[in-house]
Amino acid sequence: MSAQRPRVVIADDHPIVAQGLRALLTESCDVVALVHDARQIEQALQTHQPDLLLLDISMPYRNGLELLAQLGSQFPKVRVVIVTMHVDQVFADTAMQNGAAAFVTKEAPAEELRTAITTVMSGERYRSPRIVRRRHDLEPGLYNPLLERLTPRQLEILRLTAEGKTATEAGKSLGVSPRTIEFHRLRIRKVLGIKTEWGLLRFAIMAKLSDIPGTVEDKSQGAS
Repeated sequence: MSAQRPRVVIADDHPIVAQGLRALLTESCDVVALVHDARQIEQALQTHQPDLLLLDISMPYRNGLELLAQLGSQFPKVRVVIVTMHVDQVFADTAMQNGAAAFVTKEAPAEELRTAITTVMSGERYRSPRIVRRRHDLEPGLYNPLLERLTPRQLEILRLTAEGKTATEAGKSLGVSPRTIEFHRLRIRKVLGIKTEWGLLRFAIMAKLSDIPGTVEDKSQGAS
């Protein structure tokens, strides 16, 4: 590994953003590949053997949070820097817990990304100061009584969602098709009044992390 010129793969589903990041890092890094689809990341890492992966959370086919554990197992020497539009403590905490070396928001100045990369290459971790730390159990509106309206199967799917399982992986775990999982997730969103898939993921993670009685972990343990 070159401490002076780290080799970098950039994964972002917006080509213009990926190209902008490459231009930004030209002076300090060797950007060896740009990928725009989660299905391309593994091949890029195998081919180029980079030091760093700059990874967006919002990727087609599989989001960055879902990819982290797999990448950490397959490519333990690659340090992952999350670069995302999501200025969200829950996503930041989850990313760092799942193996990310740094979490930087896309609204940060260029110098912050350079600082994050320097920090990571020195063997330390970096978390953007834009992400405010709060106790999860004190976040307003964390517990939603509408959880009581979910079926045991839907609660289990919510738990698997919090663990970063894709529809295919969750379906395999429960012995149903990915389409069935997607149908249940849509029904869960309607019951909980959640408009987006990202909103559902955030809610699922919060419920899993919380120690408030009646959350997903408590309910799934009693479901049959």
